[in-house]
Amino acid sequence: MQRILILALALLVAAPAAAKPDNDPGYKIMHDYVLTLPKVKAYEAAYAALTTAARADPSLKAEVEAASAENDQTVAATIDKMTKHPRIYAFFQKQGLSKAEATLLPLILMDACTAAQYPTMVAQLADRMTQAQADFCKANMATIKTMHFFSGH
Repeated sequence: MQRILILALALLVAAPAAAKPDNDPGYKIMHDYVLTLPKVKAYEAAYAALTTAARADPSLKAEVEAASAENDQTVAATIDKMTKHPRIYAFFQKQGLSKAEATLLPLILMDACTAAQYPTMVAQLADRMTQAQADFCKANMATIKTMHFFSGH
């Protein structure tokens, strides 16, 4: 049951990424984002609180599952998900994260860590990530791998 909830939370942000067009103007937001460990840790804290609360509250769990099933076609639509689901966003807002960070930070980190592991990907992902983001991921990989939102554990 816990794995299903974690999967639903991961899909909350990750699934829409596959549907986004290659030329999405919202990629600039992702490209220009500066990753910091305090922001990544804040996301982890929000994710943990949301996961715990959703396990205890069937209505929140249902909202997370509904949000993860939405097929957002653009970065802007993905960010807007937090406007449509204020109960979910409240967990991220409490940690000082913007709506963009609440939805895009895991995607940015996923791209950055992919590029850190496979440097040839930097060029392919250049419209939505930077070498600095890949360098951040490489430098902080040990910490990032311990985070539940990233590892799925």
